[in-house]
Amino acid sequence: MSASALDLSLRVRQANPDRGTTLVLGSALHDAVLRDISVQIDDDAPITYQFSEDEAHALNGGGFKYLSSLPPEAAGAHRLRAEFRARADTGKPHATLVTAQLDRSFNTAAATAVLVLTAQSGSLVSSASMDLQAGGSDPLPNEAEVLLAGGRPFEALVLFSASNRSDPVRVQAARAALGLAESGETAPVLSHYNAAVAKVDAAQDSALQQLADASAADAQGLAVRDLSNLTLGYRALQDGQVDLAADRFRQVRSPGPYSSAAMLGLGWSCLLPQADKAAPIPVSLRPASADAMAVTRRQTPFRYLQAVVDGKRADDLRRALVPWSELIGRDPLDPAVEEGMLVIPYALDHLGAHAQAQDYYQRAVDRLHGARQTLAAARQEVDDGRMLAELDARDADTGSGWPRLLVERHGDSAAVPLRVLIEDPQVAAPLHDYRQLQAIDRALAADRAHLADHDESLLTAIDALRARIALARGTVAADARQALDASLQARDRDASRYLAEAEFALARIDDRVPHGVSAP
Repeated sequence: MSASALDLSLRVRQANPDRGTTLVLGSALHDAVLRDISVQIDDDAPITYQFSEDEAHALNGGGFKYLSSLPPEAAGAHRLRAEFRARADTGKPHATLVTAQLDRSFNTAAATAVLVLTAQSGSLVSSASMDLQAGGSDPLPNEAEVLLAGGRPFEALVLFSASNRSDPVRVQAARAALGLAESGETAPVLSHYNAAVAKVDAAQDSALQQLADASAADAQGLAVRDLSNLTLGYRALQDGQVDLAADRFRQVRSPGPYSSAAMLGLGWSCLLPQADKAAPIPVSLRPASADAMAVTRRQTPFRYLQAVVDGKRADDLRRALVPWSELIGRDPLDPAVEEGMLVIPYALDHLGAHAQAQDYYQRAVDRLHGARQTLAAARQEVDDGRMLAELDARDADTGSGWPRLLVERHGDSAAVPLRVLIEDPQVAAPLHDYRQLQAIDRALAADRAHLADHDESLLTAIDALRARIALARGTVAADARQALDASLQARDRDASRYLAEAEFALARIDDRVPHGVSAP
């Protein structure tokens, strides 16, 4: 269906080759990324767009954001008013914001042309400005780059295929993202990671180490590098090579998809003793049962409830608290964060700060109860169809690149699928297929709206394909709902186990002899 839709979209473009004068946005910002843009042509309604992080970096890399087209009959003088906001590219949430405005008259001819509105900066980010210049005759590959970065591979592939100057590597990337690539073309970096992990089981770490130490430029390569370092870090932790583990955990980007698990491991690397290779230390990130929890607790550095340390061991505990304290401020639906809620009071108990430990255990109980309520609400939204409807609305949003990536507010329940489930392959596959079917259907609907009534054969072909997509979408939607529900249940089991552990720790508070008081 993807291949058929691609063919139809290209035929529609051939049937309507003249877009008139096309206005696109580019970026020549230094050390800054675009946040949003507002453009008004004459007295038309303003065009506004909010850029995701990936789209903004694609613009800085030479991509274009399509803004508008003026048809040939609109040739003549026009007025353009534009304003953008950008922020310093520091990776921090409160980076400096800068703005620039442009108010300029321009003329269009009847012939097809390209105008490039460019966000610029001088030697300092605060000197940002805008410019409007004539561009080349074929902006399609540049437009496709921003679409691809924004998670819209079908639309990107249409533009790549319609251009005669597209990079085959970028075309392959779009095909792979859409699921059209041949077996030998698909995501080589992921294939290399899977092969490297298979070798780890045979105690051959070299391939995984190469991925962990490799340079990476795109989002997928960076994610695989982080995952490789995380895998090696926990492998080293289990073998008692705590210094090596800490080094690997520190190489994982923060913020990033694997940073919470890395911060949890970094804290444990401060506490677990160095061990010989022949005597590995069993480390369980998430015990699977109450019995496994008890075993794990006996294997932790301080087996006894009453143990209070000083000297070097106390320093080790304080060092572990540094990454753990940052960790617990993160998503309470993440199992690594849930474990962090318990290891902080564990450390405080053995530093003799029993009142603080009790307070943190109570906070853990409250937050884990809240996490379970969020998961229950998410399961209800999956069951009644609201979850997929929310995703549809976000994916169809033409005013922002963020919703398509589902990078949402911390308390946004509609972001639950990506935030806690997208790494689950059982969820990611049907959810990807469902969203791609929806994206293709939206693109075909837009193509149909551009066709004149006399293009009867194309109209009929589009309607027939959309009917096939509707049937397939129903099946994939059912698979996605089932996978989402199963994964949410698994997350709830994780949260309930940690909740039971926190409540048990609170129940033992009165069993403790106060620090400095001798037992009778």
